[in-house]
Amino acid sequence: MSYYAHFVSLITSGLIFLSGCGGNTTPAQSSSADLISLPVVSKVELTDLLQNADKPVLIEFSVMTGCFRCNEMRPEVKQLRELLAGRVEMVRMDFNANQALASSLGATVCPSYVLFSNGQPLWTQNYPVSGVVLWSRISKDLSTRSLQASPEISPGDGSSSF
Repeated sequence: MSYYAHFVSLITSGLIFLSGCGGNTTPAQSSSADLISLPVVSKVELTDLLQNADKPVLIEFSVMTGCFRCNEMRPEVKQLRELLAGRVEMVRMDFNANQALASSLGATVCPSYVLFSNGQPLWTQNYPVSGVVLWSRISKDLSTRSLQASPEISPGDGSSSF
């Protein structure tokens, strides 16, 4: 990557990061069902979940209010959770309250997503992202790592916008 491209990438990432999670952004236009589509866990609850999980765990680092990026992803994450039901456990952690943990996992901006398998992080996906990208990465890991016993997940049932 050229110096200029690297510099532009750094500036763009910095601007996304500086816009932060929370603050004076547009209020959520999501319904309350979208806000609670993922269970919110503490660090202790996450540790217990990762130690006892018999399937992969996807963690969303986000905030409940005040972040347009988090609000933008909620409907897609809700749909993703429905598509992956029974195959992947999905939980949410507060990005601001768990910044050190998020950072240690490579999550630099909210929302960010970290997929764990057998208690170990497989990958981190920072915003900007889409439900399609998350579904694709998880689907690939489920099939290539033999993390599932059922047939390949498919969004082609007509009910999905993916």
